[in-house]
Amino acid sequence: MQIRLSKEDIEKIKNVLIKYKKEDIDYNEPHFSLKLDRLKIDKKEVVKNILKPDKMVLAGKSKSKNPNYEYIYDLYFKLSKNRMFKIPISIKPKALYLITIFKIRRRIQDEAIKYYRE
Repeated sequence: MQIRLSKEDIEKIKNVLIKYKKEDIDYNEPHFSLKLDRLKIDKKEVVKNILKPDKMVLAGKSKSKNPNYEYIYDLYFKLSKNRMFKIPISIKPKALYLITIFKIRRRIQDEAIKYYRE
């Protein structure tokens, strides 16, 4: 279980993300690809949302278990009325590390919004 630290300023995170390119993204393989297959999510859609974070609605910061990264940022992207992605990532100056992905349905989405809007 991650130790949640705080919510993050969405605009600040968006400004950081738009500076990266597709080549700067690393994945936690094979876990990330297996999760995409199981959830039936297209990798291109994930990359598009990360590099153009217009649909990002929430962001939170947690302590990382990986010694190479200090923090994990939980990014929430609203894709439709009933569907949202949660993508935990780690940020370094020259790379983004996508850890995993979660598809969130409406009920859980409301809980995430309550947590990060406090």
